[in-house]
Amino acid sequence: MSFQSAYQPHAINGQLDLRDWNAEESHTITLDGQWEFYAHAWLINDENDQASPAGSPQFIQVPGNWNDALQPDNPTPYGYGSYRLRMLVNPDNDFTYSIRIPSVRSSSALFVNGRLLAKSGQPAASAEDYVAWNIPYSASFTANGSSIIEVVVQVANYKDSRKSGIIRSMKFGTEAAIARESQLSMAIQQLVAVVFLMNGVYALILFMVGNHDRRLLYFSLLTFSGMLMNLLGSDEKILHAWLPLNYEWGFKLVYISMVGVAYALLQCVINQLPALWRKFALGFIVLCGAAACLGLLLPVHYLVIVQPLYVLLMNVSILIVIGTMLRTSMKDMKDNAFLLLSLVALTSHFAWWAILMAAGVNTMYYPFDLIISTACFASVWFRHYFQVHTETKQLAAKLQRADKLKDEFLANTSHELRNPLHGMLNISQAVLEREQRSLDKKSVRDLETVLYVGRRMSLMLNELLDVMSLRENVPRLQFRTFAIQSIASGVLDMLHYMTEGKPVKLINHLPSNFPQVLADENRVIQILFNLLHNAVKFTNEGEVSIRGAARNGKAYLTISDTGIGMDEETMQRMFDPYEQANPDKTMIEGGFGLGLSISKQLVELNGGTLQARSVPGQGSEFVFTLQLSSETDERENITHKEIQASDRSAASDVAASSSLSDAIPGHSLIRTDRPRILVADDDPINLKVLETILSLEHYDIMTVTSAKQALVALDAKEWDLVISDVMMPQMSGYELTRMIRKRFTLTELPILLLTARSQSEDIENGFLSGANDYVTKPMDALEVRSRVKALTDVKQSARERLRMESAWLQAQIQPHFFFNTLNTVAALSEIDLDRMRSLLEAFSNFLRDKFRFDNIDELVMIEEELNIVRSYLYIEKERFQERLRITWEIDDCEQLKIPLLTIQPLVENAIRHGIMKRARGGEIGIRISNYETYVEIMVEDDGVGMDEAIMSNLLERQQGNTSGIGLLNTDLRLKRHFGSGLQIINKPGYGTSISFIVPT
Repeated sequence: MSFQSAYQPHAINGQLDLRDWNAEESHTITLDGQWEFYAHAWLINDENDQASPAGSPQFIQVPGNWNDALQPDNPTPYGYGSYRLRMLVNPDNDFTYSIRIPSVRSSSALFVNGRLLAKSGQPAASAEDYVAWNIPYSASFTANGSSIIEVVVQVANYKDSRKSGIIRSMKFGTEAAIARESQLSMAIQQLVAVVFLMNGVYALILFMVGNHDRRLLYFSLLTFSGMLMNLLGSDEKILHAWLPLNYEWGFKLVYISMVGVAYALLQCVINQLPALWRKFALGFIVLCGAAACLGLLLPVHYLVIVQPLYVLLMNVSILIVIGTMLRTSMKDMKDNAFLLLSLVALTSHFAWWAILMAAGVNTMYYPFDLIISTACFASVWFRHYFQVHTETKQLAAKLQRADKLKDEFLANTSHELRNPLHGMLNISQAVLEREQRSLDKKSVRDLETVLYVGRRMSLMLNELLDVMSLRENVPRLQFRTFAIQSIASGVLDMLHYMTEGKPVKLINHLPSNFPQVLADENRVIQILFNLLHNAVKFTNEGEVSIRGAARNGKAYLTISDTGIGMDEETMQRMFDPYEQANPDKTMIEGGFGLGLSISKQLVELNGGTLQARSVPGQGSEFVFTLQLSSETDERENITHKEIQASDRSAASDVAASSSLSDAIPGHSLIRTDRPRILVADDDPINLKVLETILSLEHYDIMTVTSAKQALVALDAKEWDLVISDVMMPQMSGYELTRMIRKRFTLTELPILLLTARSQSEDIENGFLSGANDYVTKPMDALEVRSRVKALTDVKQSARERLRMESAWLQAQIQPHFFFNTLNTVAALSEIDLDRMRSLLEAFSNFLRDKFRFDNIDELVMIEEELNIVRSYLYIEKERFQERLRITWEIDDCEQLKIPLLTIQPLVENAIRHGIMKRARGGEIGIRISNYETYVEIMVEDDGVGMDEAIMSNLLERQQGNTSGIGLLNTDLRLKRHFGSGLQIINKPGYGTSISFIVPT
């Protein structure tokens, strides 16, 4: 498409003869040729004043580079100058002419016959006064009867290092012709931009609502970047008319959009590249990122220097895409023909755009290759969409068939399992009834547990059958009038077993005079059971209640709880079959996720609705409606449908579970002289199973239903093993393990985790939290016994070592202590017989207590320990006299029990390593403070203290080092008995304070 006349004269020596040109043909011509050029001079000083040219002009080719003409000896793009052209026109033509200037680097002003008509930026003789701005502009004027039109273009450039001056062809014609050509070019560019934008937005929407194919994102980036290049890099640069972009940012955005096109093109085909080329592609992507950063950070004059990098990136990506698509098309031309045509058209557009820009040729904007490219690419995606849609329909049909087969399989499996399950239940029930008097209590409870677990499994199987029955619309309901209060009370009684060991109250708020309802009684029992069972399951503490209100002929029954609540995502899918709350969030697992779905369908079959409200962390509320009974209904039960024959009812399947209260673990079977095991699991059945498995071994077992209760039990007594379920409410088994490890090492208190999953990440997380071992559920009895025995043996070995070490320490008397005491006795025999006898008595008491091994591992009255301390201090006082000062502060705590030899080692340590290290001696204080819940025992001295290196390792066992073993042994025994050890406060040069706490 051309708007230029076939008549195209050229300027010669600064003059263009247009006297034979017919302007009425509505065509434009270019002002190409030889123009006069005045380097470093203005022909016009300001808007009106003419200036005398500095020297004779030189002639320069327009369009072209002014570098050589500006400074012949040292070509440079930087400077200023004036272009002048004289056009000879027919004075008889009374036309309004117009000149179109597409690009002058990097600022220009247009003067016609000495008058300023338009400018881009602010050309100036100095860089300080100059403003860069290079956008197309037009100016209109008349010849006013003159035969000569003088055109002066004053140009300045101090920023762009590329070839500068008038680098694109200027156009001349009538005002109408120039305007028509410019407006058409702008309209076409705007149309292309809109097409690009629509396709980019369309691809982005498909990505967000579809299958999240990342190629859609890359296609969006490609179209947006191409649109930006089109609006900023084409002849009209129309984005500058919409946004207030300065010269620098207009320049930067062009280069950044080039990077975007290169990156997006490569990403569209990267998966089709050979493996070797993909490594190169990753480097290319990194290079694109670096180029984008350079485009943002570098100033324009530096950015121009690295321009070849951006051109290289685009060309390389285009070549890679073309090569890849050719390779792909050869394999399957039918499926890739449109995509190949699209890329060829797009490549053709950008290639010709680059060539025309480099040559300075100014042509009408040509959009057809872009339109063809977009249409072909859209065709590819539409074809892909319809293909995916067809495949989706086929997959949906297959899934429906698979879903039906799955339901049939579950139904058949449920039927097949029910017969042997009920046989087992019947035999167990018969044995329990027949042998109840001859069996001991424990055996009776075990059989009741078997019955309970079997009935729970039967309930799950019945739910599977209900799902099939409801989907096939088989159940026929028998409506009758009944009181909902009695039904609610019965269901609450059935569920009391679930609250054993949990601080949860089941409350029935239905008034005794609540109106009767008309519904299928068995189905209402099932609805209430499912909703209340769900509420109790997800409530760790608080209450689960049922309320009712009657209005407008309907009963509104509300089941509310104070449990963990549900988030919006869970609320949206909670009534779907097989949907369950995420066990990673709730720490609760088990079941098929059918209860709520069945309840909703049963409520609707009874003519009501079921709705739910929930706040995470505060609880949930389920409200369902039933029809109230009328007086006629009360006189005569109207049967609308007969219930299908069934070999079970919702109540009979679960009623017997209420008799199992004794079987729910939440108690302790502790006896002495056996390994003590603490078991934590929120499922009472799991607790009972574990207790039964371990009952054949010689263990003392205590069960708790939460991690918090386990932590309380740890403070109450010493344990040899902790068995914890991983998934527990409020605090997981992992967190419980981490908290235990803050107090006990792996050997001081082993931990066995129970997990329903055996994936590597679960096992790794367990070991990282501090567990010794794990067992996967469902548990194998032999495996559990073997692992428990191994871990309790570890604890018993550690305990025996500690006991032997304590006995060894107890038997040790330092030789110098023994000899010094005898020397003191000998000296006193000559000067003071009474003191000698007292010293011998104290020494005798001390030796007698030191050599008692019968109660080394048990607690003794604190007075026994204090007697040893007094004997020891009496001996040391006789020896050191005034160098040793003793203070006592003892509250009343006569009934307190502590391990033997816990205070005396602290006193001995204070005297030997603290006070007696000073020549002047010092003071030791023994303080026993009785608080409400504990007694604090402290030994402090004003000796030399300890150095930081010794202090840091004092309570850590070092291989082959017996120094400080007395304090370490004391610390370990205190931790074993009371859960906490020695607390040491050290001030080097001022003394040491060692204390420990005994719970009361």
